[in-house]
Amino acid sequence: MAMSVKLIAKKGSTFHDFPYSSPERKCFHCWIINVTPPGPNQCLHKCIYCYAREAIYSNYSEDTLIYNNLPELVEKDLKKLTLCPPISLSNISDPCQDIPELREEVKRLVKLLMDYGVSFFITTKGNPSFLLELPGFIEYKPKLIATTIEGTPEILRLLSLGAPPFDARIATVRKLSNLGIDTVIRLDPIFIHLFQALYGDSWFGKIAELIDIFASTGAKHIISSTGKLSRKHSQFSGYEGTSTWQRVYKVIHTQSPLAAKRFEQEYKYEANWSGGGYRLRKDLRRDFHHKVRELVEAKGMTYATCQELSAEESDSKDIPSCHGLPLPFAKKKANGKFKPIPGCTANCWVSCRRLPIPPCGQPKLITHEPMKLNKLCFDPTLIPYQSTSKLLTI
Repeated sequence: MAMSVKLIAKKGSTFHDFPYSSPERKCFHCWIINVTPPGPNQCLHKCIYCYAREAIYSNYSEDTLIYNNLPELVEKDLKKLTLCPPISLSNISDPCQDIPELREEVKRLVKLLMDYGVSFFITTKGNPSFLLELPGFIEYKPKLIATTIEGTPEILRLLSLGAPPFDARIATVRKLSNLGIDTVIRLDPIFIHLFQALYGDSWFGKIAELIDIFASTGAKHIISSTGKLSRKHSQFSGYEGTSTWQRVYKVIHTQSPLAAKRFEQEYKYEANWSGGGYRLRKDLRRDFHHKVRELVEAKGMTYATCQELSAEESDSKDIPSCHGLPLPFAKKKANGKFKPIPGCTANCWVSCRRLPIPPCGQPKLITHEPMKLNKLCFDPTLIPYQSTSKLLTI
């Protein structure tokens, strides 16, 4: 039965950063704007490993809920800011789902971000082509679009039950790249035991084939992880009494009991700066990422891991952040609009902590703590532009 769509107003500010406060943090500072509340019916992809549908404060409405006042809320905060971090759309539900009401609200929001001149990026498994209807969208910088592709067509059919199929996602990346839009592919999460279950001893050859295909799309960068799973039981319909770990285990076991046994042995609980969970054993994931990075870089792309290893352990050298391409803070101009800051990576803690004055001119932003709105509001006459000749990258 099809869900009904309900437009609702979000209360309060949209502003929040990645919630990681450890000195090991490698995530750049950003303003995360979620286009729906968390909850099972806000994303139709129904990926079996998804953590976001079971997030704290999830809304278990039987309707698909979509915020209809985000541009108004965001503009209210933009008027207060002197510096604006890059904006992420959207971390708990796909902003490019095939829901007309959702797409109209996302178009309104993206138009506002472009009008104000701030950096933004979109993470999706869907097709953002509806944004091409916005005048100037193709040429607008800085922005990037990251498309999640967790594996081969067979693997997507097992993991991303309601999301677009492999060929559609690849076609989307190729179309955007051909238009000159910066594209990234998230090979994330990649469950190596599912590859082993489906492809046996030739499983890594399938990874190499994927990298060849990704390179052919024009994508410039690959982000990867081997996933973080929970044993906490789900509350929502269809998954009651199971956890993300159990759901992934069951899919692997259906294909190969032996591979599932290895999965059980090699996914261990790990306390991590980005939160505890069951992860592929560190030595195994480090070796895996090194091999994949070699393939990626041989194709002229760059590589990074998402949270599970340090940049020194796993990422391509001299990239501004795990997203591979520049997404700088923007500084407010006299007319109230913003302009990207030359040399800024938004990865303040990593890139700028050895600089006496960062490119934004605000040393108090050099922190691993999540960014707060009040830290970005101050007298713009006090922010000199700085030379970026000694800017550190990760």
